[in-house]
Amino acid sequence: MKITDAKSLPNIKSQQGFTLVELMVGGLLGLLLIAAAATVYLSSTQTNRTSQGLLNAKSDVQLALGLLKDDIAKAGWANNNSSAYTLSSPFPATITTLDGGAGSDSISLQYESCDNSDLDNGCSTTGVDSADCNGTAVAGGSIITNTYSVNGSKELVCNNQPIISNVENFQVLYGQVTSSGIEYVTASNITDRSRVHSVRFGMIVSSDINTSSNDTSRTIELLDKTVTSNDKRVRLKYESTVVVLNKPFTSNFGI
Repeated sequence: MKITDAKSLPNIKSQQGFTLVELMVGGLLGLLLIAAAATVYLSSTQTNRTSQGLLNAKSDVQLALGLLKDDIAKAGWANNNSSAYTLSSPFPATITTLDGGAGSDSISLQYESCDNSDLDNGCSTTGVDSADCNGTAVAGGSIITNTYSVNGSKELVCNNQPIISNVENFQVLYGQVTSSGIEYVTASNITDRSRVHSVRFGMIVSSDINTSSNDTSRTIELLDKTVTSNDKRVRLKYESTVVVLNKPFTSNFGI
């Protein structure tokens, strides 16, 4: 029988497995790595959600701002051959009822539908600028009235047709000419609608879902109002001032 030399036997110690302590340390390190990766992932997801919320809100607001600016600038326009091209008032008599108090305001404006009765009035073709904000046709020479407001579903609407959603507040101030200059007041404080020189409006638009990691309580100053919120939605504030180009008092006040 052949006896094997002890030196040729395998090194039993080198083939031993991990000890319990080594396994526990390795498991802990693995958990730490997983936790770090999860933190990075969640942070990245939150950032993406916030960015998408901002992008959606900005896109909606740009549409609304464009419509409002164009319409306010046309307020009071009339089809005639005078140099003023103005109605007696760019705003209907209901303007003094459109101040929303603690809630959102509304704005109602009017101008004549375009026709080609006078080539100097810029309406060379009947049918151009002859519809209201919803695309409803209005006969040339008739009055177009557009009313912008916020409904119970937080939608900015024009003549009751939605334009954009998630509008949390909409405020309007009217710049009327006084002896000391232009004073911006609410609709209910206008003393003479024919003296409205410009319109200042603002709105707060929120994201669809909770996307912000900021504190839930937030206060935003919107023109003459203070608006508070208590959730984590992204909110954007926009304000703009538009001069009423077709003001009937131009020649009287030199503005």
